[in-house]
Amino acid sequence: MRRLPRIGVVTWLRALVRRARARVAPFLADALELIRPAGRRAPEIVVVVGVVVSVLLALVLVAAARNDAHIDAARGDAVAEVLEGGSRPHVYVRFTTVEGAVLTPEKGVFYPRGLEPGQLVEVEYDRTDPELVRVGGRTWTEGLVPVLLGLLVLWAVVGPSAWALARARRRRREAAASAARWRSDRAATRTDEHEDGEPEMAGAVPR
Repeated sequence: MRRLPRIGVVTWLRALVRRARARVAPFLADALELIRPAGRRAPEIVVVVGVVVSVLLALVLVAAARNDAHIDAARGDAVAEVLEGGSRPHVYVRFTTVEGAVLTPEKGVFYPRGLEPGQLVEVEYDRTDPELVRVGGRTWTEGLVPVLLGLLVLWAVVGPSAWALARARRRRREAAASAARWRSDRAATRTDEHEDGEPEMAGAVPR
């Protein structure tokens, strides 16, 4: 008699799971319908992602070159102190402009490789927009090697991945085509056998 409540609980849990499954199944089916077209285009999607990331990396260099052009157009020189609390890519410095203003650019200093807190470093800034400041003697080419390495790693992953996905898709299509041909040939064979093997009418007596 003690097992009856347990059996009742198990039955109730099973019914609850069945109801939940019945409610979730339509949503899962709809989700699969949405995902399936993307799965068929997986190689193209991987390549597009690689292209987008490559463009973004290139835009980083373009933006750095544009900032350098602004600085070069109205350059001011100063000695800045590297402040505590910063970390790449945002290393903060404090410097005094030619006009006597003490500034700490919110964006930090460009090209901060190797800087340590408390260090004094020569900087170059845009006199019309002192928020644009870089370490003296450094330009956008500082980021060229990291960007190129990033692109190399990116396409070392994207290229083989897209190729493998495209190969798997081609194999699936070939397998589906072979299965369709097999079913078609089998259906045709059964039709021929049915036509060739029709029995004579029962009770027919030769004259």
